[in-house]
Amino acid sequence: MVKKILTLAIVLGFVIPIAAAAQKVGGGDIKFTPKNASPVTFSHELHVKGKGIKCTGCHYQIFQMAQGSYKMDMSKITKGDFCGKCHNGQKSFDVKGSENCAKCHK
Repeated sequence: MVKKILTLAIVLGFVIPIAAAAQKVGGGDIKFTPKNASPVTFSHELHVKGKGIKCTGCHYQIFQMAQGSYKMDMSKITKGDFCGKCHNGQKSFDVKGSENCAKCHK
């Protein structure tokens, strides 16, 4: 009896964390803390579920899968790199417009 309870506890110990992690889309939110600007929280959930973008829409064409594997800054983004690939005023709001800063920087 004790062996069955111990086995069940071990199995649940693995299943519950895996099920909880599976609920997060794409690894959850990623927080960026740029120099001289307010932080930016990127929401995988908003982009994947909310906007219907597939993971492959960004990975590996725009971003690598490893956080911190790139050096982003606004000069690159406003030239169409990274977030600026889509946030160009055509696919989504334009990162060049100062009225849009607060949409990301909070």
